[in-house]
Amino acid sequence: MRQINEPVMSNVACLPADPIRPSARTARAENLAIAAKTGLPLVPIHGNSFPVRKVLWTYGGSYDRATRTWQVPRHKATEAQALADRFTKSVTMKEVTGEAPTAGIGAQTDAEVLALVAAGDEPRVKEAMHLEEVLRRMDGLLDLMTATPAELMARGQCTPAQAERIAAATDIVRRVSRAGRRERPSMRMPEEVHGLLGPIMAPMRHEEFWCLPLDPRSRLIGEPLVISRGDIDGTDAGPRAFFRAALSAGAATCIAVHNHPSGDASPSAADRAVTQRLVGAGRTVDVTLVDHVVIGDGGRFESLRRMDPGLFR
Repeated sequence: MRQINEPVMSNVACLPADPIRPSARTARAENLAIAAKTGLPLVPIHGNSFPVRKVLWTYGGSYDRATRTWQVPRHKATEAQALADRFTKSVTMKEVTGEAPTAGIGAQTDAEVLALVAAGDEPRVKEAMHLEEVLRRMDGLLDLMTATPAELMARGQCTPAQAERIAAATDIVRRVSRAGRRERPSMRMPEEVHGLLGPIMAPMRHEEFWCLPLDPRSRLIGEPLVISRGDIDGTDAGPRAFFRAALSAGAATCIAVHNHPSGDASPSAADRAVTQRLVGAGRTVDVTLVDHVVIGDGGRFESLRRMDPGLFR
């Protein structure tokens, strides 16, 4: 096993935060006055106008529930349409507003969250506006949770695709309430480590270095993590990648595992040196390396903790 010598360790419009604040009301009044004075008609805005609805409101726009479109005075139509065109599926909120949303999905309304589910692969054009009506017809989220797709289409006037997606999303909630975590296998003994990874690593013709992230009860978190792949006589085994993987998995402790393609499981001097570096790095990040297991062929394996406990002090 080889050691690694590494340290241990475009201008866009901004959306108003609130369309009813004085500055927004003033802008809206001014735009409505211009439209009334010149007799300009309202022009429908096409595309994904929902995310920029607050700006459209300040432009003097209004929402037509019959056609489910925003309409703005003609003198603001070009600017409004250009803004709506920017908010496509490939453009993020950060690109449109100049800043990323801070509150996350939890700050969105029930209708807006449902729009994320019901829109599927289609742009969320006016989807939330429609789903506000659906929630009113269905007597809110609790009624929605128990509705079948047929009821969503009949009472909520959802399309078949919307009804299927909403029903699937609500069913996930019921499944989560019944679900339990899968049983985590114990990795207290090197025999258990070999039982898990021996059949996988013993036949390999190249060397690999793995990390087993463990919870406080020495049970495996998720799946074993491959840190590096090498050749027939070694692989890179630096602490940076090893503990990055362990920390990402939420490990309290961890075990290093690598194989010897030669079939001989006897630890080399390099294996011992790597172990010492990992133990030291683990103390720094407060994730204890509890063992380093070397896997050979024919059912052979060696635990460095069992062979040389002093490496782990």
